[in-house]
Amino acid sequence: MGRLIETDELLTLIPHRDKMVLIERILDYDTAAWTISSETLLSESNLFYDKTLGGMPNYVLFEFIAQTISALTGIIVRERNLPVNMGFILSVSSLEFTQPLVRVGQKVVVHARRSGEAGSVYSFEADVLVDGVQIGSGNLTVMEYKV
Repeated sequence: MGRLIETDELLTLIPHRDKMVLIERILDYDTAAWTISSETLLSESNLFYDKTLGGMPNYVLFEFIAQTISALTGIIVRERNLPVNMGFILSVSSLEFTQPLVRVGQKVVVHARRSGEAGSVYSFEADVLVDGVQIGSGNLTVMEYKV
């Protein structure tokens, strides 16, 4: 199992920068099992914060999942001394949420795990928890493009 990774180190693992960095830290990961968990405390500085809602719409959580998966890939590349390749989201399926938004001050945790592989195409399942309660889940399929 991996160790806690805070924001400064996280920025070395994902391609996102500035306001597009939505996740704050990696809580745990296992590169052999292809699993990872991230954590973020939603604040008004979030790019997708909507003052009229007092929070962020739930559909933005898809990007939290994508960035969590990107961080796992970055960790694996670093550990195995592999070249960095680009990744593309091919599909999102079964993405469902039980609440319409995440409010400022709520803690978002994403648990993601690889569920399949076919060459350079990988499938992931993810669960999203807000303040310890599961409020969503979905599947992402991504393709690694070797540069």
